[in-house]
Amino acid sequence: MDGTVLSWNKAAERLFGYAAEQAIGRNASDLIVPDDLREEERQMLEGIRDGTSFAYLWTKRRRANGNLVDVAVSISPIRSDEGALIGMAASARDITDLVQAEREIHNLNASLEQQVAERTAQLEKTLTLQTAILERAAYAVIATDVSGTITLFNPAAERMLGYKAEELNGRATAMLFHDPDELAERADAMRKEGVHVASNLAVLRARLARNDPDTAVWTYIDKYGNRIPTRLTLSLLRSKDGDNLGVLGIAIDLTEQLKYEDELKAARASAEQASAAKADFLANMSHEIRTPLNGIIGYADLVLEDQTLAPDIRRQVTRIFEASDSLRVIIDDILDFSKIEACGVRLESKPLYINELIANCASIIEPKADEKGLKLAATARDTPPVLIGDAARLRQVLLNLMNNAVKFTAAGSVELIVSCVSRVDNVARLRIAVTDTGIGISPDEQKGLFKRFSQADETISRKYGGTGLGLAISQRIVQAMQGELRIDSEPGVGSTFSFEIDLPVADQVDIERHDTPVQSNRSARVLVVDDVEMNRDLCKTMLGRAGHKVDLADSGNMAIAMTGSRSYDLIFMDVQMGEMDGMEATRRIRALGASLSTVPIIALTANVLPEQVARYKAAGMDDHLGKPINRAELLACVAKWIDEPILHVPSVPLAPVEAEADPSLQPVRDRSALEDLRLFASEHEIAGFAAQLQDSIACIQARWPSRIDVTTLGEDSREELRIVAHKAVSLAGQLGFRQLEVALRQMETAYERAADIPLAFVLLHAAIDAAAPEIEIMQTA
Repeated sequence: MDGTVLSWNKAAERLFGYAAEQAIGRNASDLIVPDDLREEERQMLEGIRDGTSFAYLWTKRRRANGNLVDVAVSISPIRSDEGALIGMAASARDITDLVQAEREIHNLNASLEQQVAERTAQLEKTLTLQTAILERAAYAVIATDVSGTITLFNPAAERMLGYKAEELNGRATAMLFHDPDELAERADAMRKEGVHVASNLAVLRARLARNDPDTAVWTYIDKYGNRIPTRLTLSLLRSKDGDNLGVLGIAIDLTEQLKYEDELKAARASAEQASAAKADFLANMSHEIRTPLNGIIGYADLVLEDQTLAPDIRRQVTRIFEASDSLRVIIDDILDFSKIEACGVRLESKPLYINELIANCASIIEPKADEKGLKLAATARDTPPVLIGDAARLRQVLLNLMNNAVKFTAAGSVELIVSCVSRVDNVARLRIAVTDTGIGISPDEQKGLFKRFSQADETISRKYGGTGLGLAISQRIVQAMQGELRIDSEPGVGSTFSFEIDLPVADQVDIERHDTPVQSNRSARVLVVDDVEMNRDLCKTMLGRAGHKVDLADSGNMAIAMTGSRSYDLIFMDVQMGEMDGMEATRRIRALGASLSTVPIIALTANVLPEQVARYKAAGMDDHLGKPINRAELLACVAKWIDEPILHVPSVPLAPVEAEADPSLQPVRDRSALEDLRLFASEHEIAGFAAQLQDSIACIQARWPSRIDVTTLGEDSREELRIVAHKAVSLAGQLGFRQLEVALRQMETAYERAADIPLAFVLLHAAIDAAAPEIEIMQTA
């Protein structure tokens, strides 16, 4: 849609004087549009983007020798199967003779005072010229009288349809080559619009009565039965006195144009499939490698915990651990880049607390800087405290730039500066720069720096490691934010990576809209069914503070009994419970009939894959809510199903952690989750939740210690471990122990999927060991 020429046929070569290899890849406007007609071209392109087609538009174009030529241009949009605009098809006809003829006619009309003989001579000359034009025209010209009988059938029409003019003139109507089924379809469409018309050429007359001239795509059938798509322009022929003389039709064969359009669509589809296949391969490869790699890292970590290891063995295992961890970082880069290439960069628009973001990035990088004795500084200058943007993606860019700066700096400093360079209305322009005193990069090496798998030179990769993907990923993210990542560097002195982006300044309404839960308009009676006490208590507290009446059930059987004796506006149903799972409980509640067949039942689950959601709906559930339970999502869900009309649920809900996520990639503890928990739970209650989690992990450590071979467990013992893991997932997630939450979920699903159970077991114990000190502190806080 930027005007780049993709196809250039022989007729175009003859018309404009450019060979195909000279034209393809160049901008059509720069190539053939005269300077004084650039605005006309721009308006046509805007029209194409809005879905408008242009048929037989007279204009001028510039030939290769600089001369102007009169042409008739037809342009139509090219759309994908989904209706998206992907390009445009244009055709141009040389109408020099026709334009000259019109000029001649104009001159004749301007000289009405001349002698009759002179006018007669001019008319004869014009008639001769018109005849020549009709005979040489590249498009079919067909005229009929008032009865529909053909009176004119030019040579182009003969070539298109295979008939001779003498076969048709005065003998046949256009019904001979119009598709009768198509005429019938158009007639039916007009009848639906209130215009009653027969399924024949009366359709054409009715269209002309409504719009003269009338242009549409029709199907002609030639003498040999071939179907020809055409763009047909019809106009009424009238005498000077206004008498109806018949109809003139100008038909352009669209076969080649549609062929080009199909080829363009096919080429685009092929390119998209190739890109998707490549991205899928990278993603699958990364996942397949990362699974055994996690086992290596996990087992190496366990071995290193043995304080009796000989020094040389410890040194070797440490190298295994460090090398494996470096490989994991590389694989994660490949996976992230493959996702970006396949799906693009999707940005959120939420309140972004810039000072907190900068401090968070600095705290993550600081240990690495301290190891190398580097001075690390991170400052914000005149920046609004709260903006609207994607904090996670911006953090990803900053961490990549700061990590690189520390990696390539042996001595000196690394500095992150975020400054507000301008503010227009409610939009702030931020300049973000990371400066180091490292090795620097030469101008030649900078050229490919932001390309994928690119580093300054091969010695960089050998000495410092990495894939060269980090900057490519960062550039894609910055470009999605309408910025451009740039470098200013001098070898031996250091480098500055910087970019500028515009972010809206958040006002109080923005902050409240994102940070304040959606409230329903009325109080509802809600039943919460969950076999984990903490989940029941949290739901009751959250919903109760919002004005709702809440009943609790700890099993499916109890829920069935309670729904049979009391009416509820909404039911939250845990999917995985001991005696009876939530899906079976839902089916039995629905079977009770009456109002229970329509009461909304919402699945409480961390499993929200498409096939799982389909099973929930098949069981009679109406919606699902992820665990750990988020207050804003919970209240928004109630509002969605209780209020009329249904309110809009926040567009960016807190997504549950995927079961396939790598626990080692998660933080041991997310302290923001605890702050959210404190909004509706007392310190005493939080300590109680921590004690429940401690009991669960103590049970795991006692009954299934890390030293056992988990593959030898009996079916009953495996099921008990799965149940304990399931009940502990919500506790860990709600208290913010993200690594433990993911590991517990993987342990639970490993048995369900018959996945890598030993690896899940190793990662679970590693996560327990990491979280245990924090859990103990929470119990005594």
